[in-house]
Amino acid sequence: MQILKKAEDAFVGITLLVATGLLFVNIILRYFFAANTTWAEEFIRYAMIWIAFIGSSICFRRGIHVGVDLLLNSLKAKGKRLLNVYINILAIIFMGFLVKFGVDLVMFSMSTGQITPSLKIKLYWIYLAIPLGAALSILHIAINTIQIIRNQNIKSERS
Repeated sequence: MQILKKAEDAFVGITLLVATGLLFVNIILRYFFAANTTWAEEFIRYAMIWIAFIGSSICFRRGIHVGVDLLLNSLKAKGKRLLNVYINILAIIFMGFLVKFGVDLVMFSMSTGQITPSLKIKLYWIYLAIPLGAALSILHIAINTIQIIRNQNIKSERS
């Protein structure tokens, strides 16, 4: 799990750094030199898609996904555990659908041979972010759920 954690963090960090740098260079080229790279905007768009889906799995791993704590804070310890398990089961079901339909989208894109307009790469590489990010999210949610059921203190990686 440590290797996966480092790989996820490194991928999102490096991709965000490259996309930001490329955006900065593209802006400088456009406004100061009247030059523009047609592929940069497309690359940045696809990079942000990958960052969003892999980043969502990082959020589930760290326990910092969007949630409403009002109800959780009003419950006692056992009620919190049960509600957290219930929420995690719903999240796993949702992510399971995302994996299934994401794989369907990847397979459809592979069968049609679609390519991106500027970069000329197969579109299924972009769509692959959906099932991969959802599968990683399922893994992290399942680990979190097992920790809750075992009544372990769930460590937060926020620090």
